[in-house]
Amino acid sequence: MLQAVGERLSIERIRVGLTVEVAADAARVDADRLACAEAGETALDDAEIGRIADVYGVATTAFFGGRITPFSYLAGA
Repeated sequence: MLQAVGERLSIERIRVGLTVEVAADAARVDADRLACAEAGETALDDAEIGRIADVYGVATTAFFGGRITPFSYLAGA
């Protein structure tokens, strides 16, 4: 699941034309943490996912295949 969410995070960031650094700054998330999440290496917490979704202009469910998932990706962190 981490890999799938990471891919969706990356796709949405690229769709809105932001670099990892700019997206992370706008969402108040550490850039290295966002890069690791995009690579499927770590899960972001609910608040981070919410802020990133706001920056990208999507619902948080966009990162989870339309499902409500978080709980740090169902404890896959």
